[in-house]
Amino acid sequence: MSGVLCLAVFSGSASAWEPERNVEFIVPYSAGGGSDINARMLVEVIRQNDFVDQTILVNNRPGGSGAVGNSYTFNKRGDDHTIMTFNGGQMMSMVTNDADVQLEDLTPLGTLALDTLLLGVAADSDIENVDELVEQAKQDPGSVTIGGAGRGGEDHLAFAMLNSSLGADFQYVPFGGTGEVTSALLGGHIDAAVYKLGSRMDPAQVRSLAALAEERLEAPYDDVPTFAELGHPDIKLMIFRGYAGPPDMPAEAVAYWEGVLEKASESEQWNNDYIDKNNLIGTFVGAEESAEFYSEEKARYTEKFKEVGIIE
Repeated sequence: MSGVLCLAVFSGSASAWEPERNVEFIVPYSAGGGSDINARMLVEVIRQNDFVDQTILVNNRPGGSGAVGNSYTFNKRGDDHTIMTFNGGQMMSMVTNDADVQLEDLTPLGTLALDTLLLGVAADSDIENVDELVEQAKQDPGSVTIGGAGRGGEDHLAFAMLNSSLGADFQYVPFGGTGEVTSALLGGHIDAAVYKLGSRMDPAQVRSLAALAEERLEAPYDDVPTFAELGHPDIKLMIFRGYAGPPDMPAEAVAYWEGVLEKASESEQWNNDYIDKNNLIGTFVGAEESAEFYSEEKARYTEKFKEVGIIE
């Protein structure tokens, strides 16, 4: 499939369009997951602040690591009453699975949150810092195991960056989710783990060694150095939480949804009940800038996944 990213520069007059019927909000994952929570909180913020006059109905379309929801949205071509959650893991799945629907087949609408990842060990581990973990791996190549949630996703990509940039032969151990990773780490079954900032690891149980963030994080991770500070600027990964529409969405509708997202990002409810509660990095990136950012990230994902042989 192919399409054209919506990169139009929107004028004030373009925002005259408004929804005239119910809006379908596609979540390509199951109810209760991160994308579902994101969508339902956004709908609640929109409803309580009257940002949209029509009803927004969340429609979960799980399957294929986001592929089912992506295809459903793609088939709504030109529909200005359909929007979808779109995140970094979803796009990684497009890359690793060579999915029918790619970034270029959707219309980015904006981004409201960023997550990142950290590398950590159990709090009672003898490993105190990244250098010690690397040294252990160099002394006994292949002996140091790093756990993460799944294959071909953000945790695996973070591991690929560590392995290629630190010059160490780590071994990746995939698990079904962050909960399983935590149990394995605390049980001594793996030496270290990569995990999302939003997973809120208990500092009393897990010692974070470094963050894949672009800048130093806020408390309780303000004492954790970034990999850039440790001399490894290539080890960074910001996981975006954004939104997209079908291909060929009219420019005036894109401008409208971009405006709604911006208003939501400025609301106290969104920042207190979603961003702060989930330990995310609040942001607002418009439609055009999001399209550019997603495209750059897709290229980077592709390069790193090729480096570790996940894709050819």
